[in-house]
Formats: sequence, structure tokens, C-alpha cells
Amino acid sequence: MDRNEIMDGLKEILRTIEGHDDKVIDAADESSNLKSDLGLNSIGMLYIMITIEEKFEVSFDNTRVEDFKTVGNVIDFIEENA
Repeated sequence: MDRNEIMDGLKEILRTIEGHDDKVIDAADESSNLKSDLGLNSIGMLYIMITIEEKFEVSFDNTRVEDFKTVGNVIDFIEENA
């Protein structure tokens, strides 16, 4: 799975969050900040981590939500652990 496919999968996950903004998600790129650009709070971050584990078959064991600042950080983690 390449970075573009992972990005598409992440956008799909982000669209499932209540109150999401399709325009913001469509414009997201690897430099997008998860909190300030995409509006994720701690609960939203936990939700996407659980969903990412299921979709990409990775485990966030010993990884803190705070370790991820940007979409690119999440993509890097998935690439390294999938």
C-alpha cells in the first residue's frame, strides 16, 4: 500500500467522524495538523486510532495519541507498522 492509498483510507475514516467537514478533509494533505487543521479532539483521535488499527491492521501499542501531530505522522506510522 502506497502513501496515496493510505491517505485515501485516512480521509475515508475522517469522514465517519460526526461533524466532519468534507471540504476540510478533501483539502487535507500530509502537512495538515490533526487538531488545528482537521479539528480532532482527544476523543476524535482515539476513535481514528481504533479505526486505523482495524482498517490497516496495525497496532498502536505503547504509542500515545500526542505522538501524532500531522497526517504525515500517521501515514509514516502505518507504513512502518503495516
